[in-house]
Amino acid sequence: MRALWLLPMLMLSASGAIAATPPADCAANLVCASRPQSVVEALQGAGYKAALTKNKSSGNPMIESAASGYNFTVYFYGCEKAANCNSLQFAINFADDGGNTPELANKWNQSKRFIQMSIADDKTLDVAYDVSTIGGLNQDNFADVVDWWAVMLGELGKFFKENPAPTLEK
Repeated sequence: MRALWLLPMLMLSASGAIAATPPADCAANLVCASRPQSVVEALQGAGYKAALTKNKSSGNPMIESAASGYNFTVYFYGCEKAANCNSLQFAINFADDGGNTPELANKWNQSKRFIQMSIADDKTLDVAYDVSTIGGLNQDNFADVVDWWAVMLGELGKFFKENPAPTLEK
């Protein structure tokens, strides 16, 4: 049944291989990763700082912001040559302080539905929230996304008070 759901999103390329349909244009009143400035404006409209920069490793757009006492980054994904992105990832990273363990991440993940915590190869503790913007999000939907992220960052602070707190990565 899932394959049928995907069929309208796929098309044949000139070589006959199946390729994903390019994202639709983003209407002016919607928030879309394909228009990074719309994400900046929506964050600012929700009362958050938002500085648009570029990811040094990928060249993709990137936004630096803060909520609930934490600085965080909004990464852009699904980009073609650093443009036409189709999704966002709200992320925060904590340097290894000796307490960043898979057990700590698993304890968090057991009770959280959308926000995931993981331990990277370098023992960095990563917390992320992925959001697709294909077709665009209206202002209310995006405000809910940002509010959910801010609430979860507040929950993260409580979690670290009850468990070994990692050090924010610089």
